[in-house]
Amino acid sequence: MNLRTRFRALHPAGMLMLCLGIILTSFTSLYAQDVNITGKITGTGGTPLPGVSIQVAGTSKGASTGADGQFKLSAPTGSTLKISFIGYLTKEIKVTNANPLSITLEEDVQKLNDVVVVGYGTQKKATLTGAITTVSMAQQEGRPLTNASNALQGVPGVFTNLGSSQPGVDRSTIRIRGVGTLSNNDPLVLVDGIEYSMDELNPNDIESITVLKDAAAAIYGSRAASGVILVTTKKGKGASKINYSYYRGMQKATYLPDIIDDPIAYMKLKNQANRNEGTTKVDYSDAQIAEYEKGMLTDPITYPSNNWYKIALKNGTIQKHDLSVAGSTDKYQYRLSLGYLDREGILFGPGNHEKKYSVGLNASMQVTQKLKAGMTLDGYYRNYTQPFYASTWEYLARALPILTDTLADGRYGNSWMRTSGRNNWENPRMLAYNGLKTKVVQRFLATVFAEYKLPFDINYNIKFGVDKYDGLLTQFTPRMQTFDPKTNAPINWNNPNTAPRSYKTDYNDMNIHFYNTLDWKKTFAAKHNLSVMLGASYDNFDKDFFEASMYGYLDGTLDALNAGVYWNATSGTPTRDVLESYFGRANYDYDGKYLFEAAFRYDGSSRFAPGKRWGFYPSASAGWRIDKESFFESSLIDVLKLRASAGQLGTQAVALYSYTPSVSMGEDYSFGGTSPALGSGAAITAAVDPDIKWEVTTTYNAGVDMNLFKSRLAVTVDVYKKITDGILRQVAIPSQVGNLAGPKRNIGRVDNTGIELVLQYKNNIGNFDYNVYGNASYNKNEVVDLRGERIISGNTITQAGHPIDAYYVLLSDGIFQSDEEVSKSAYQSGKTKAGYIKYKDINGDGIINGDDRVILDASSSVPKWTFGFGFNLGYKGITLNAAFQGIAGVKAYPQGNLALPFVNGANATKEWLTDAWTPTNTNARLPIVTTGTAGVDNFRGSDYWLRNNSYVRMRNLQLGYSLPDRWLSKVKISKVNVFLNGENLLTFSRYKDFDPEAVLDQSNLYRYPMLKTFNGGLNVTF
Repeated sequence: MNLRTRFRALHPAGMLMLCLGIILTSFTSLYAQDVNITGKITGTGGTPLPGVSIQVAGTSKGASTGADGQFKLSAPTGSTLKISFIGYLTKEIKVTNANPLSITLEEDVQKLNDVVVVGYGTQKKATLTGAITTVSMAQQEGRPLTNASNALQGVPGVFTNLGSSQPGVDRSTIRIRGVGTLSNNDPLVLVDGIEYSMDELNPNDIESITVLKDAAAAIYGSRAASGVILVTTKKGKGASKINYSYYRGMQKATYLPDIIDDPIAYMKLKNQANRNEGTTKVDYSDAQIAEYEKGMLTDPITYPSNNWYKIALKNGTIQKHDLSVAGSTDKYQYRLSLGYLDREGILFGPGNHEKKYSVGLNASMQVTQKLKAGMTLDGYYRNYTQPFYASTWEYLARALPILTDTLADGRYGNSWMRTSGRNNWENPRMLAYNGLKTKVVQRFLATVFAEYKLPFDINYNIKFGVDKYDGLLTQFTPRMQTFDPKTNAPINWNNPNTAPRSYKTDYNDMNIHFYNTLDWKKTFAAKHNLSVMLGASYDNFDKDFFEASMYGYLDGTLDALNAGVYWNATSGTPTRDVLESYFGRANYDYDGKYLFEAAFRYDGSSRFAPGKRWGFYPSASAGWRIDKESFFESSLIDVLKLRASAGQLGTQAVALYSYTPSVSMGEDYSFGGTSPALGSGAAITAAVDPDIKWEVTTTYNAGVDMNLFKSRLAVTVDVYKKITDGILRQVAIPSQVGNLAGPKRNIGRVDNTGIELVLQYKNNIGNFDYNVYGNASYNKNEVVDLRGERIISGNTITQAGHPIDAYYVLLSDGIFQSDEEVSKSAYQSGKTKAGYIKYKDINGDGIINGDDRVILDASSSVPKWTFGFGFNLGYKGITLNAAFQGIAGVKAYPQGNLALPFVNGANATKEWLTDAWTPTNTNARLPIVTTGTAGVDNFRGSDYWLRNNSYVRMRNLQLGYSLPDRWLSKVKISKVNVFLNGENLLTFSRYKDFDPEAVLDQSNLYRYPMLKTFNGGLNVTF
């Protein structure tokens, strides 16, 4: 075995343990001629500072000050003492024989001077008046983030939900301060000022993610009603450096349904469900059950006992490499990066694999004293695979323990037993290994920009960006057959007339973005600070797709379209969307004490009819730094700022060309007769309202920011109200009016009212640093007006006075314990008997039907509470970080396969074996067992099946170690950090059937599950 083979054979965990072993067994260099040092450390006012860390640079020696600020330690002459304390600037002092030392630390005001990214610029934190949250991606280092949107989990005021961990499509849904409209509630995302998907960026190329939650977003006008997310990519800083990071990990499902995998128990329970429904016909005879039980002992192929989740799922793998080169001088800055991600999912077969290749470039140069120019490039080439049949997870949930996996010769098995609801048995292995979807995407955002200093201190900024997206989706399915394990008889699973078949879909998008601004800043009389920005932008979105499909392939060897014989279908749609905008902002502060901001945006959109295309969106905010007032004296409070804002934002949440009638093809016309001839035709199928216009959201926010205890404790509180009026939604019209679909109109109002609390405490005890943080957000969503209309969808309703998509269900009243109780209660159905769920007769008419449904104050899609908390601990290079996230005040209503027993011939979970009502188990948690298909009485939409979907999840736990500088300096390495990570390790929830995050706003359990990830890696900087 050569050296390369030996290196590859070493398990990643073994490599990490080896690195840690080397580190931990090394020793500290010794110094000679130690001297005893004493001293006292105070603040600028002479106040003694307790708990200050004094470290002898390059060694593990250290001490901390007592309550009186005094300290003592020994250190070699000529060595350096590094003195650090939260809220104060770090100081370094050379060791001499002079004693005692008197050291004064200066307050660190840098944090107040730190800048925050806002619309078309930056602002100091100290003068910020908006509700803005920033996530530093440096804090996410080492996490297995496959997409940047997943980094927003646990951010105050932001609800982030990852409904699927399937490679290639595992992107989070983001909601900022609730849901305000009945259509698209996605926030606007901009990357370095240009609209772009953050999930098309390499997370390692991102410096920070800023969330604008209130009127601060109004600078983006018509697309800001759902909030704005500003992504800032990394730039070169300081001396040239090369950075390499790597991690590798294993992934597995967090939750899986606990299915019945004993064939005999399954068949007996299914028969019992049939009998409980009042039928004498059962699926499996006693003779078949006896034969099966005997056959299991000798022939596991014909008489299998299969748990299909155990068969189909395996441990997935993930690995990522990132390499970057960066640096800067007074004349230029640059950063070039390359990234590679490889994921193998948890489903067997080739249909869940993903590869990503990324490139990032950020460069600029000071061309002249007045001109600075630069460019950026962010690009991905990625491909991922999925099973051809999108229902593969549904088929897996329908697989039964009596279904044969493969025959002895490898052919795909079926079952020799017939089961109601299963006319065509789906073999999950066959569907996973045959037929494939492959999506190849390349997307690049390229920008050029320039800054020029004009006379009178005016800066001119210009940026031009091109976003090019090319995607090719290839789908192919061969002819599929399964075989009876008893007779070997073939059974066609898909239609031989339409399989093999091939599909190709080509996506071609070109988005052009252009904006330029004029900025002017001036300070008058040393205390009056004024800045003004004016700008204009142009956004053009061109999208085009084309698809075609063919039948008549000989086999799966060739899948090109021209290898097929029979044409199936072709289609294609080009669209264009244009937005033109003018905007501005003015900021004024007096001595950093009284803060004011005003902004506006004037947008024109091609989505609306001429005369309705322009909308004006103003905003204003103010702040007061009370701590800077002469009358304010406090040894407790260091910073106290009050903020308030109000503004209007817009939503153009309407499909393209909605204001004008469109003609649909394929509207055939009958010419009458006994065998009427059909003539192909076209017709208008939907009514339109040419007067539709922008939705308008008016937002109000009041907040307070405080730093206490020498800035160890930071507190932020915000209260807000968002009012969305003129909601664009489809309204119903009488069918007599041409049997047309209703038009989109501006009808409705939705309010969101909430409060956010953020706390953070930082301190140190000698060499031990700790940071504890947490946040909680409450949002009340209410539909105020729909002009009397109710929108009912399944078990949810949208109606004035309630949240969007509130549950609309019957109220249960326990389980009937006797047939006598049934006869004395409101009529439910002719099958109702003891063991069935009892429902409340709300209207008192003696009949249980849809009129007895009630609206519950619980949304199916957005929680009332979101929260996040965690800690960061550090001691001499060792760090331990944990992040938790959770939601509350939301319910789920799981339905379909496995959520209900025996739906459409599927299996059931084991709880129906032990927890169902029987005449001898009358205190059971579940009603009498019936099938989810025929036992309608038990499975009406009711609160009985609603599940509390609140959860608390440990998002990440990371243990890291940074090698000491004194070791690395000898080999010219700046930084080495090794780490071990756990993602989604723990989840606390009352809902146990499936992952509570995955089922939010979903009705089924047959979906790609959430994943736990265990990974380790390193980060090296040269």
